[in-house]
Amino acid sequence: AASGVPQVAGDSGGAPEAVVDGTTGFVVRRPHDVQAAVLALARLADDADLRRAQGQAARQRAEGVYSYDVLAARLDEALLAQEARGR
Repeated sequence: AASGVPQVAGDSGGAPEAVVDGTTGFVVRRPHDVQAAVLALARLADDADLRRAQGQAARQRAEGVYSYDVLAARLDEALLAQEARGR
């Protein structure tokens, strides 16, 4: 995502959290469905505008959700909340 490339991921593990289906790439709902994965990849291969738009959206999302500053602020907030509760 951070590289500005749309992703095609299976619906397992943390992949669905990393990919916004139809916006930053595609999530294949049945991870072992090879045909669905092929169709998603073919759709991206055949449509440069879609590829570019999803790649840009993926990059923006990565910068907004997973950047060092954002993650550090979230960690700081969590630690301060824990401290306020008295551990």
